[in-house]
Parts: sequence; structure tokens; C-alpha cells
Amino acid sequence: MEQVLVDKVAARILARLNGEAIDTSPRSVVVVFSGAASGFAAGREVVTRLARSPHRLTVMLTPSAKHIFGEHTIRDLGATSIVELEPWVDVSDHVRSADLVLVPTLTMNLVARLALGLMDAATTTLILGALLAGKRVLAARDGADPAGKRGDALGAIPEGSPVLWGLLEERLATIAGFGVELVGKDDFVFRMERLLIAPRGTAARVGTATPTAAIAPRGTIVTATEIRTAAPGSTLRLAAGQRLTPEAVDVAARLGLVLV
Repeated sequence: MEQVLVDKVAARILARLNGEAIDTSPRSVVVVFSGAASGFAAGREVVTRLARSPHRLTVMLTPSAKHIFGEHTIRDLGATSIVELEPWVDVSDHVRSADLVLVPTLTMNLVARLALGLMDAATTTLILGALLAGKRVLAARDGADPAGKRGDALGAIPEGSPVLWGLLEERLATIAGFGVELVGKDDFVFRMERLLIAPRGTAARVGTATPTAAIAPRGTIVTATEIRTAAPGSTLRLAAGQRLTPEAVDVAARLGLVLV
């Protein structure tokens, strides 16, 4: 509980320092667990915190998440409203009522379907529908990042298949362009605390770079990796002689970066 209090106080201090308004009214939060093991510890922590808070919590489990983690594990954390995301589940009511959607266990497969805009399953319909409705969506990227935990588990290296590596990075950049806030699993819980006090209807990216911030990559060739975490609408400042790879051009376009 001490860490919970520290995070809540720190979130409010940062908001005040940034000149942001604070709204502490209860929210409706949906936590979606897919089949990635990476990020589950963060997901377990947010469920525990939310279950003990005034916020209204709904936990949704994909079939693979239910198989890997078990519904009883989630109930033991204090969650009482649990929905199994079977193909026939209608998530429309959840999309309309949610203020915040959390995805702590993002997978490469889920990112691929989201990047294509597919609403062929309850999970993608929920996440994409939330974005279309202007709701905040926060996801931990580690389980879907070739440079993250999933890549480590596979022994992935950029030189193994540069084209595939670039494709996986571009898919993450694509869903970030849609409005999904991607953070590392170690930052997930604190970012949730920031979002829970942000006024409703404000810009979705709390704590990320502002549109006026500038990034200045090094080297003659600028890759997608170097710019994929830039905030949409921010400035990409290039030195004389620098040029973008084709993948980087696509990422820059999707993020709406201003090239200087």
C-alpha cells in the first residue's frame, strides 16, 4: 500500500508541475488480458489496485489468457466482474461505458490484427472501438516488441530478418498512430495512475512528449526504430545529409511527424 500511495502522490505532483488539471472522480476501467506472459505482473498489480479503489473494474480474458492465467487467479486479486472474450461476445456496452482500457499483456498476434484494423474478434473490436469512441487505451509493449521480452524469448536479433523486424516495429508504430499509448511494462502501473487523474475528454497521451518536442536521430541513415516512440505530431529534426529508410518514412507518416 505504501507504493500505491507513493505512485498516487507522484502522479498528482507531476500533473501539477506540468500545469495539468486533476480529476479524481471514479472511472470505469476495463483491463484486457491476452496470452502474453510479459506484462502479467503489471496487470496483476493494476487489478489489485483497482479492485480496492472507488473505480469500477471489469476484467476481460481472451481464451488463451484464461488458459494461461486462469479465471481464479484474477478473482483472487479482488476482481468481481470478469468477462470471457469469446468470439460471440458483444463488447459494445463496455466500449461505451469505459473511460480507460488497459492492455498489460499485448501480443505480437494481437498487434498485427489491430494494425490491420480488424474487428474480427471481441478483443480487437473492444480496443479499436474504444479508440474510435475517443477512449484512452494504454498497453504494455514488451510482449509484442521484437526488441522486448518476446524477442528475447525467441533469441531475436535485427540481423536475423531485418524486413520482419522492421514489420513488427511498424505494426507497433501503426497502433500508436491509431491512439494506443505504448509503454514498457515497468512504467505501466504509474502511467495508469496518471491517466486515472486526467480530466475526461483531454488529450490521450499523458506524460509523453508534447507535439512541440523535437527528436534528433544520429547517423546518416535514420531507421524506424529511432523514431517509432516519438509522440504523434512531434518534430523530427534531421541534420544535413541524413535520410530516412523506407520503413522510417512510413512510420513518420503514420505518426504525423513534422520533418525539419
